Amino acid sequence: MPDKLKVGIVGCGAIAGMRHIPAFARLKNRVTIQAVCDKNESLAKDTANKYRIPGAYSDLSPMLSKERLDIVDICTPPQVHTPLTLEAIENDCHVILEKPMALKASDCDEMVNASHKHNVKLCVIHNQLFYPPVIKARKLMANGAIGDFIGMRMLMSDPRDEMILREDYWIHKLPGGLLGETGPHAVYKSLAFIGEVKEVDIHARNFLEHPWAPFDEFRIELVGERGNSSILISYPSNIRASSIDLLGTEGALHLDLLKMLVIHQGNSDSMKPAALARYSLSAASQIIGGVAGNILSVLTGTKKFSGHDAIIEGFIDSILNNQQPPVTGEEGRETTRVMEMIVGKLHEKYADYYK
Repeated sequence: MPDKLKVGIVGCGAIAGMRHIPAFARLKNRVTIQAVCDKNESLAKDTANKYRIPGAYSDLSPMLSKERLDIVDICTPPQVHTPLTLEAIENDCHVILEKPMALKASDCDEMVNASHKHNVKLCVIHNQLFYPPVIKARKLMANGAIGDFIGMRMLMSDPRDEMILREDYWIHKLPGGLLGETGPHAVYKSLAFIGEVKEVDIHARNFLEHPWAPFDEFRIELVGERGNSSILISYPSNIRASSIDLLGTEGALHLDLLKMLVIHQGNSDSMKPAALARYSLSAASQIIGGVAGNILSVLTGTKKFSGHDAIIEGFIDSILNNQQPPVTGEEGRETTRVMEMIVGKLHEKYADYYK
């Protein structure tokens, strides 16, 4: 294996510049970004110039043949994930790609099978699983902090100016439209707690009534082997919100994924003022302590707040140490399977909107 792993990035859009390129750049002792590729050749050249990357291509095939890459990082829309991933794997490259892994579970199966055949690593960016609150919550639950798990609820909201009001945004062309972009985040976070999903249901509304987006709010129910997940994904407002509530037999956890905080509510069966005051003081102290800890972590660089950083570094470790990647192709496939169920139910219940 070379001293440094050579990386080629496919897709030079916002996510590549905001997350992927900086994450690899921080690992410069172990990797080098050798080339970028985008069907928009001028965008590829501009990206290469901006980040001082040697190669720029408009097609994957010549990049693979000329650069002798070890890793291909796919940051394109999911409609083309499968052919790009298969071509990279067939050239014996390890592959990391953005979520969703694909639009069909059968495509995921092809990718997983090819990675096993060529003995390369395949990893999917389920970045929010590696947010500090989610990591902490999973540890607390494993240690019995809230007793037996009962179920969960989730809120996700992005400002309408970023999502629903962009008529030409490529996500409107996904199965399920906007749901196809944000839904995978909700699904893989749910799978981490409720296990295999057996049933799904969905309710959708269109508050803003834009013709390019049949729906702008979704309420989803997932029935899992260990509990249920109730999800609200909303775009009509102009607020950003991301939270998870986990309920157990002996307590609950509230995760704020924007403020990067976890609030632990212990078992309480009293509504007396003194008991409520103790709960309020406990919550306040946890918020203050969490904020102070986050500030210290930022100043000292001791904690990774970007899930992309954590996954990409873990992926590099998995290659160098021949370990399982942070998110496997099989896990990416399960998220895609559940998304197929959700979108199928959406089209079944609201068939008139999709004629």
